[in-house]
Amino acid sequence: MQTISINQNNDIYVDTSGNIAMGKDKYALSDICKNKVLTTLGEPEYNQTAGIPYFETVFCDTPKIDLFQTAVIETIEQTDNVNRVTNFDYDQNNGVLSYSLIINTDFGDIQLNG
Repeated sequence: MQTISINQNNDIYVDTSGNIAMGKDKYALSDICKNKVLTTLGEPEYNQTAGIPYFETVFCDTPKIDLFQTAVIETIEQTDNVNRVTNFDYDQNNGVLSYSLIINTDFGDIQLNG
């Protein structure tokens, strides 16, 4: 597995050789999972059913964290080379939602924070 790498700002970048950085296997899958979780439902023009329903679950009067969690887990577990999400923790503090996932993959476990 290989994909264009992203940095901590979710931007592509140039490697030390001056080429677009590429990630392989575990690193590629980590970037793919991160992008899937950051995609808002309906955002991809080619697939309006893809993405996380942030406006219906998080950005609403009464956040529905259980529905957000379900959407994230289902999205991640539909990804090639992902076996399952083994842990999902979240914290809501001063109106800010943060989460941490452990994802079991064919390449080893991945931790994803957001």
